[in-house]
Amino acid sequence: METASAIELVEDVIYKPGWTFTARDHTKRFESTIVVRVNYPARNSNRDQAETGYPQEITTYAEFPLVVNDYTDEDLYAALLEAIMSIEEHEAREFLRVQPTNWAPFHPHRATGMRRWAARSDKPDLMDDLQFGIA
Repeated sequence: METASAIELVEDVIYKPGWTFTARDHTKRFESTIVVRVNYPARNSNRDQAETGYPQEITTYAEFPLVVNDYTDEDLYAALLEAIMSIEEHEAREFLRVQPTNWAPFHPHRATGMRRWAARSDKPDLMDDLQFGIA
């Protein structure tokens, strides 16, 4: 698939309300590569927010590079769905907390949470968590 075609297909994708998909050409850095950015609504998952039911709404994002030269349209959509599932998993790990301290054992923004989750995951790479709004 040509990168320009992949970019157009990405930008036609819809998911949940408030989720947007954009893509940019990344071929100057890596051959046949695009970077997909997913902006999505979420709640502020900080520990202090847990006590009050996470009232603060935010918009955040994640970015995923994709090498698309051997992709069909179905391959591209499958890669986007894998990205969506990664985002949903990431958010779930932020919000899973334990009373009475609101400890988040698998928090994806904490090195210990990242390590605990990696030890139980089929993807033991801590770098996966760095796609979420900081890298």
